[in-house]
Amino acid sequence: MRRLWRIVKYSLGLLGLFVAGEAALRLLRRLYPFPVPPGMTRLLDSPVRELASSRTSTLEHIGLQPGMQVLEVGPGSGLLTVEAARRIAPGGRLASVDAEARIITLVHERVRADGAENVEARVASPWRLPYPDGAFDVAFLVTALGKIPDKGRLMRELRRVLKKDGRLSITEAFADSDYMLMAEVVSWANMAGFELVEQHGNAILYTLNFRSLFGP
Repeated sequence: MRRLWRIVKYSLGLLGLFVAGEAALRLLRRLYPFPVPPGMTRLLDSPVRELASSRTSTLEHIGLQPGMQVLEVGPGSGLLTVEAARRIAPGGRLASVDAEARIITLVHERVRADGAENVEARVASPWRLPYPDGAFDVAFLVTALGKIPDKGRLMRELRRVLKKDGRLSITEAFADSDYMLMAEVVSWANMAGFELVEQHGNAILYTLNFRSLFGP
């Protein structure tokens, strides 16, 4: 019985340390935003994250279709990139951008391994995207919005590169240290000229789809 009690106390202690560490990380990143180290992006592929966020359902909620021109901002290790590229083939193209060169290197590696030929991954500022006005049918961010400072400027730039009535899709998971509340996301999108048209999931894992109210 004593041994069992020690195991329980040890487990609760580890859980407490994890919760405290997670809370501290969330607070730190709120106060002092900084990019996720590229080496940590491999954690995005872990079984734990897979339990928290289904790639298949996320892509279904985004609503990708063959032939679409799609922009992905903040691809992480590229896990969603290659799957999204499959969904928009044939005829579709996916542009994937990140401000960190090492992140894009990871995406290139995954794209080459997968053999995807309809993906262009490049280093670019999210506030100055290297694309013309109205270039995309869909732009999506999956657990990436909270990592990007100056969200208002980002949202306005996304509206610029989207076609009139283009779709902006934002997915957030509570398991992510930069998790954003639905109300926060909706507020930023509304201020940039987007209207919420679809909502999937709940506070733990959700996808919000917006429509651009104005042309670029």
